[in-house]
Amino acid sequence: MRIIYHIFFGCCAILAFPAALGGQEVITPLFGKPAGAKAGMHLFGPDRERELKSTASAPLELPFLDDFSEYTGLPDTSRWSDAHVFINRNYAIGPVSVGVATLDVLDGDGSIYPDAEIDPATFVADHLTSRPLELDHPASDSIYLSFLYQPEGLGDRPEAQDSLMVDFFDPIAEEWVNVWRVPGDTLHPFRHAMIPVTGERFLKEGFRFRFRNRGSLPRNQDYPDKRASVDHWNVDYVKLDRNRSFSDTVLRDVAVTAPISSILEDLTALPWDHFEAAHNTVMDKSVILRYRNNDTITRNVTRTLVIKDLLFNETFTPGIPTAQDIPPGTDTSVLFGNFYPFDFERGDSAIFRIQASIRTDEFDHKVNDTVIHDQLFSDYYAYDDGTAEAGYGLRGQGTRNGTVAMRYQAFEPDLLGGVDICFNQLYDSVNLDYYFKLMVWSESGGKPGQLVWEDANDHTPVYPDRLNGFTRYRFSEPVPVSGKFFVGWMQYNEFMLNVGLDLNSRPSAAVMYYNFSGTWQESLAPGVMMFRPFLYRELSNAGHPSRPANAMRIYPNPASGMIRLGLPEDAAGIEIRLEIYDMTGRMVGGGVTRSGDWDVSDLAEGIYIMKAAGGGTEYTARLMINR
Repeated sequence: MRIIYHIFFGCCAILAFPAALGGQEVITPLFGKPAGAKAGMHLFGPDRERELKSTASAPLELPFLDDFSEYTGLPDTSRWSDAHVFINRNYAIGPVSVGVATLDVLDGDGSIYPDAEIDPATFVADHLTSRPLELDHPASDSIYLSFLYQPEGLGDRPEAQDSLMVDFFDPIAEEWVNVWRVPGDTLHPFRHAMIPVTGERFLKEGFRFRFRNRGSLPRNQDYPDKRASVDHWNVDYVKLDRNRSFSDTVLRDVAVTAPISSILEDLTALPWDHFEAAHNTVMDKSVILRYRNNDTITRNVTRTLVIKDLLFNETFTPGIPTAQDIPPGTDTSVLFGNFYPFDFERGDSAIFRIQASIRTDEFDHKVNDTVIHDQLFSDYYAYDDGTAEAGYGLRGQGTRNGTVAMRYQAFEPDLLGGVDICFNQLYDSVNLDYYFKLMVWSESGGKPGQLVWEDANDHTPVYPDRLNGFTRYRFSEPVPVSGKFFVGWMQYNEFMLNVGLDLNSRPSAAVMYYNFSGTWQESLAPGVMMFRPFLYRELSNAGHPSRPANAMRIYPNPASGMIRLGLPEDAAGIEIRLEIYDMTGRMVGGGVTRSGDWDVSDLAEGIYIMKAAGGGTEYTARLMINR
């Protein structure tokens, strides 16, 4: 079904579902590529350039290989010298291994390139440049650069005047030479490219190669919210080595080809407080591992699943490893039973690492044999996988005061505290001036029913400060919910807000609805919005079971920036001395606070023990940093 949805979506730069009065439910290509830096910041300031140069003292030796399966976000600085493209597991269709490098028309900080041109003119956009290589070899060594490429994927189709290019660097003349290019095209399976490195000018120490793309912005003048991140290319399995030939296109590799999905059937996140009551009905029956035999011979593959409680360092293996002979060129899926002995009495959040692996021959490329999914149970609901491939909103005549709602379920009566929303960036940031109001509805016949709450505050989009980040919008007061309910917004104008849309997640039943003609309509969007309601939690822990006197809550947890310590009432206002330890027992931070607020933005991703001492009592809690 995913490919069917994609073909429907990808046939035009902007997909609009018409309705009454000329208004539309609109899906667009991603306006702001998720960035590794705050919006408006440039990744290549002096500090960033020094960092890249400082690790480039020794040229890399052959072979050079990156299939982008080990990491996501910005390119690996041990192999690549710039940070413009997006390494991800979501944009490609039918990759040979999990992970690709995606090139489009936005820089790594989410901004349109300054020399951007309107269609049909084109401009050079993204770059992916190798570090210097030791290529002082004779031409008889038969050195080839190979890679796989795919236009569009789950993104936007590059037009015929757009292109993907490869350049070689002449280290003596210090100039780049274009050696390969292909024009824009409609979606097709990944194709091999083989480029010989034969000229003496390139066979030197300090040789480099780079990928570039030429793109063009769509000629859309009628609305200011249509110019998008367009012209997507996916590049995979980049290899530079000796003793090769033009026909050396066989990948002697069995590789995982897709990330592991949530262990929940439709949701990707659920509040830990509700999971005990919900787990019998929301758990998916299996964990699916997808992999491919890219070789020309049958290969025997052993499959294993391991689940680890990261907060309590406990490991569980459901079942025993199994093996299977996989014919050449075959895509395979294995279903593991989804079972884990959850202890619901532990803390106010939980995170479980689901690790699926394949074991193959010794000569096989190993880094793409394992895939990991961290299943988080915190204070919020989510249907999305955390990556926006497109943008969503309402646009056009009649959509002023239009509403959008998403369905959720409280498995026990509780209070909502607000919504986390991922907004994509628009060209010239025009959506930062679009106002909206948050709302909550009851459920009636599977659709939004009576409006039960309307926030007292108006809001505008705020761009996230990190890769696929969310902005937290707190309700003006807690909102009681029970059973099924809907949360959404009312917009004040006829332009789309451009909320991130995840095209890889599709719940089994309708969860998104819109209304600007007096009737709620089921959304036709081929995915789900990145729109996550969270629970209200008082710092006094009111309404929760009694906790030990030395117990402490942390809000939010997991965290990425500012946190607040939820201490017992008798600790309010006193001087609190903090100590933060990593899982090896090394103290990595600390200080003194009276407010209970603390900035943890300088901590790396991982799990920490936080100790807070004050008033003769020491308080302890686990803290997870997740960016």
